[in-house]
Amino acid sequence: MIWNFIANILYCFGNIIPALPAECLKFVDMSGGLAFLDPEFGGHLFTKLLFLMVIQCGVAIVLSFQFRYLVICHSQWIKTVHPTWGYIYCIAVHLTFSVFQMCIFHVFEVSREDYPNPEEINGKERLSCYHPYGARKILCIVGLFGMFVVLTITCLVLIYLSFLHLKRNEKSLQTKTVNMQKKVLSNLVKLAVVPVLMGALPILIGSYAVFYPHSNGSNEIFCVCMLVMLNHGAVYGIVTFCVFPEYKEVVKRFLIQLLSKICYCVVNGTPTTVYVIMVK
Repeated sequence: MIWNFIANILYCFGNIIPALPAECLKFVDMSGGLAFLDPEFGGHLFTKLLFLMVIQCGVAIVLSFQFRYLVICHSQWIKTVHPTWGYIYCIAVHLTFSVFQMCIFHVFEVSREDYPNPEEINGKERLSCYHPYGARKILCIVGLFGMFVVLTITCLVLIYLSFLHLKRNEKSLQTKTVNMQKKVLSNLVKLAVVPVLMGALPILIGSYAVFYPHSNGSNEIFCVCMLVMLNHGAVYGIVTFCVFPEYKEVVKRFLIQLLSKICYCVVNGTPTTVYVIMVK
């Protein structure tokens, strides 16, 4: 998924470390390529972009189930719709959630100079801070939580309606068609479990640590949630190979061909490249 790939690219350039109980995050420039950015601005920007990618993953999953629902339940109608409208609709949904997420995070931000509890951040550097209490904090956390609730409920409703339609039309549709649609839908459900458990759930748990920064283990909870999110891509790839054996076979053939064409061996102590042509 493109959004997960972009998030992984972001992590190559930087990372955020919680500084709880202060409502702040320490921005770490992993590559040194972001030295031109002010740490406070860079931290705020990195956090917004990171959560933006997570939200986009959720929106993409819901849209995939929505179009699968349309194919199953309204196959004749969807044939009459020009594909351009589908692209416009997807872009509009992504933009709506993006603008809302960026706005609530912008409202949540506060400059280091205006942070109401300066004793919590004295001596700490490279911090990007947020309002530790008040309506702005509640708006951001409730808004973030609300987006995931809306996406989750929408996804569950679409899955239920799709399976219900297939169940009701088992007799009127060909068995092969029904089984194929069920298999595709089941595979989508399996793939959706990974982002939910390793993306949405850590954010919701991490929100608790942010909402109650003075609770015991809040820093550790936040760090574990970030660690789980960091490994989302690898697990998602493994699950994809398990769910779609065809992908695994393609990668396997690619690696075999690559290794068969370029083999490194040592001849008289000198590394030599040996090219082997595969005969089909």
